[in-house]
Amino acid sequence: MSTIMEQLKTDHGNISHLLATLEEQMRVVHDEENADFELMHDIMMYMTHYPDHTHHPMEDLVFKKLKHYDDSAEDVVTRLEREHAGIAEKGQRFREMLRHVVDGALVERDVLENTGREYIAFLRSHMEIEDSDAFPRAEKALSPADWEDVASSIKARTDPIFGPVIADEFRSLYDYIQRES
Repeated sequence: MSTIMEQLKTDHGNISHLLATLEEQMRVVHDEENADFELMHDIMMYMTHYPDHTHHPMEDLVFKKLKHYDDSAEDVVTRLEREHAGIAEKGQRFREMLRHVVDGALVERDVLENTGREYIAFLRSHMEIEDSDAFPRAEKALSPADWEDVASSIKARTDPIFGPVIADEFRSLYDYIQRES
């Protein structure tokens, strides 16, 4: 397995863990004493930072190569590429709502909960398609040279929470993850 595919699969595991934490928080979103809006906001800062700006562009490069080798992948790849924009849009909207709550603004909890649950479900469904369809196809179709080409096309950015160096802006989220593990 290429290091790119290993990274993509590792990212999916990390993202799934964060989505589970968000989902736990959605269960108590109406309970001011138990809901941790800062934690949810930190998670969404990460989601709109690393996955949207590093992980998804990396996938798009893989998918572009996949379409070149596997004509039957056209529909699924087109869908996944389109969904990347939808994930970013939904994530931004949810993050902004959480920022408002953290800043003390009034936000309808039902709207916040629905927005969060929609984001979680959409991203989970998206990753399931990648894991079960697009990734296996890419592993079969792409050559070592293709994987090298993808790797050389990516801007060198490391995961600010799960990478070798923890970014200061994500330190509290990292600490939370470590306590909960």
